[in-house]
Amino acid sequence: MMQAMNKINIVGKLLDVTFRSGTLNDGRIYESANLTVRVTQTYGGREETSEIPVSMFAAKYTLANKLNPGYDQIQALKEMKSAQVVGIDEADTVRINGASIRENNFLSRTTGQIINSWQINTSFINKGGTNDVATFVIDLYIMDMHPEEDRDGDPTGRLVIKGGIVQYGGNLDVLEFIVEDPDNVEYIEKNWEVNDTITVKGRVRVTASEVKESGKQSSWGEDIPEVTTRTVRELIITKGDDFGKEEEFAYDSMDIKKAFNVRKAKIEQLRVDASHKASPAEKPAANKYNWE
Repeated sequence: MMQAMNKINIVGKLLDVTFRSGTLNDGRIYESANLTVRVTQTYGGREETSEIPVSMFAAKYTLANKLNPGYDQIQALKEMKSAQVVGIDEADTVRINGASIRENNFLSRTTGQIINSWQINTSFINKGGTNDVATFVIDLYIMDMHPEEDRDGDPTGRLVIKGGIVQYGGNLDVLEFIVEDPDNVEYIEKNWEVNDTITVKGRVRVTASEVKESGKQSSWGEDIPEVTTRTVRELIITKGDDFGKEEEFAYDSMDIKKAFNVRKAKIEQLRVDASHKASPAEKPAANKYNWE
């Protein structure tokens, strides 16, 4: 299958960055960087600030033994000023064009469940930029659409779309997208269908908010605040094709199904590998006190 369009553009303040270097199995030196960009953008009639993580990775030399431009980009990033060093006002505004998004599945250490998330990767980053943005343009194969419900099972008014993204080599990633605007939800429910191939545009949201936990109240003593931080990572569709693409420009459902089965097997292998790596249960400690 042809690789899908998969473009992420980000402009914002460089918040923080960490670097790591090492050697690949073939002996080539590599370097990676994990950075966070603060983006304040207005859409849907309201302003919103996101702090978006981005990953970079590059070997110093290509397989053809030529200098890798991506490696030079990571070196250039080291010269940029981040908010963690100089403060947010003096931090550099950075521009990331042509990044891409991919599925990032991992096993939760606490629940033992597979967590389905996503990661933005780029090879190029530059200083400068005007208006903050965090946007995407992606070709999707619609695998499922359904109204969103909150934890109590009540409808939120938003629409959830699970979309397949064909990556390099025909690998399939499955990501969740959200439609918020009521007019957009109404249009999509009338004109898009499962198994359609659609080009979508939208905004990347990574926000954090404090949530006050409710607990049982006792009749004595001083209560303490119970507040946790909730991080929201969402891909908000704001525009797209009017209808599904014609057959010659669309993905074949059988090809998608085959790729989906390969993805499913990889996730299952991830679960198996994690169970093999799990440490054996610790033996209970010997009693230390006579009354135990």
